[in-house]
Parts: sequence; C-alpha cells; structure tokens
Amino acid sequence: MKVPPPPELKAVTVDPKTDALLALDFNGGEAANSGPCNKTSKPRCLTSLPKLRAALEAARSHGVYVVYSITPTATPADIWPEVAPIAGEPVVKSGPDRFIGTDLRALLEAKGVKRVIVVGTASEGAVLNTAADAAFHGMNVVLPVDGMSSIERYAEQYVAWHMTHAPGVAQKTVLTSFAKMQF
Repeated sequence: MKVPPPPELKAVTVDPKTDALLALDFNGGEAANSGPCNKTSKPRCLTSLPKLRAALEAARSHGVYVVYSITPTATPADIWPEVAPIAGEPVVKSGPDRFIGTDLRALLEAKGVKRVIVVGTASEGAVLNTAADAAFHGMNVVLPVDGMSSIERYAEQYVAWHMTHAPGVAQKTVLTSFAKMQF
C-alpha cells in the first residue's frame, strides 16, 4: 500500500464576524484522569500548546468567538493554564462529538458562526467527530494541522486525509497551519 502525499495546506483569512475557534480537550495536567492532554496519554498535545496560545491571542485580539470543550470527567480548571478560557468564553463537556449533548450548536448559531476552526486532542476523536458534524450540518471547517494532536502522527495524518477526501466533509474543509492563518 502506498501512502498518499500530504494534503496541501492553504492560506486562510479568519473572519471574526462568522468564524469561531473551537479548542477541544486541552485539559490534562500531570494526571491522565484529568484529561487527554498530558505526558502520559497524548504527549504530542503538549507540543501544540505554544502555537495554540499564540493563535488564541490573535483570535481574541480580533474578536473571534472562542469556545472550549473538556472531556466528561474534567472541569474547566483542568485546561492547561497557558491556553485556558478567559471570562465569557464558554466550555462544553461531552464525548467525542462536541455537538452531542451540549449547547455548542446554539452557541455558534447565536453568534452567527458559519465556519469553525477546529483544534484539539485527540485528532481521531474530538477533532474528527466535531469537525465532521459541523460540516454535515452546513458549516465550513478549518483544520490547522499543527493544532490537532494524538498519540501518534498516523492518527493526525488520517484525520487530515479524511477531512479533505471523505464525502460530505471534503468540500467543506480547508487544511491549514497556524502560520498560514491571518486574522
């Protein structure tokens, strides 16, 4: 089996009026039971935190709506401090698809969001399922590859490939990197 070439990363201009940044499951700390973003469960998540912090700062400074999610056993206090929500940023709690069992869809609709920028860990869980759900329900999706992590790179590569090739999501998804995003 031949591995396909990596998908092309495209430049994206973020529109604060219609875009939202979804930061999924950056809870963890030193204990694996407080979330997936830790040195035991998904150490690759830790390497994404500095770039995510810069993206969050840029997004906030331009008025982009930011929504967080945490895993079912976590609390908002478990989110890594350098990327934690600020006052007024909602946090939803759910399983792999952050739209199921939460008010995420209503939150986004209330702000007029048409496109979501999805980052998080695990790429093959929360990122894939939430991004696909958004696309299936008519939203456009931006996936910064350096903002989604997993236990291994294969899962990250798979999600990038899936979201740019699978029916129903490919035509709604743009693959990018934090460096290619302009605010």
